[in-house]
Amino acid sequence: MKVTINVKLVNSKFDQAYADKDNEGEETEDNIKYLWEDEFEVQGDVKSYKVTNNGTYLLRGLYPSDDEFCFEINDMTIFEFELANASKVLIPFSKKAISKTDKLETKQGLKFNIYLKSIKEIVNPMEGVYILKDDYPSELLELYSEEEE
Repeated sequence: MKVTINVKLVNSKFDQAYADKDNEGEETEDNIKYLWEDEFEVQGDVKSYKVTNNGTYLLRGLYPSDDEFCFEINDMTIFEFELANASKVLIPFSKKAISKTDKLETKQGLKFNIYLKSIKEIVNPMEGVYILKDDYPSELLELYSEEEE
């Protein structure tokens, strides 16, 4: 099955009443509903999935020196997809960052919509990983900031 993930950062300053009154409910240039949006497909044939709330995600990677790192990030909501080849794909979100989620079944497969709050900064170190800056390892945050420049 094909699975699409759509992530939107909701603008906390969006005023729906203003949009309804002055623009037929739609956003305008000075009243934007979403600050950014990511959409991507889970790569592979998804056989099953589960969602874990209050889980721990292991953030793994390599430092610029090629040394490995592994950090436990707590209070995560983790979408886990099992593929036909028995491998797993994890899409983690800081639980406190999620405003709401919904799932749509379409002819093409499943689509998950995840709406994130814009109250606190979110770090997105790679596709499909969304961690509150407050929960992100500080030593990695320095490296992440350097990559952004």
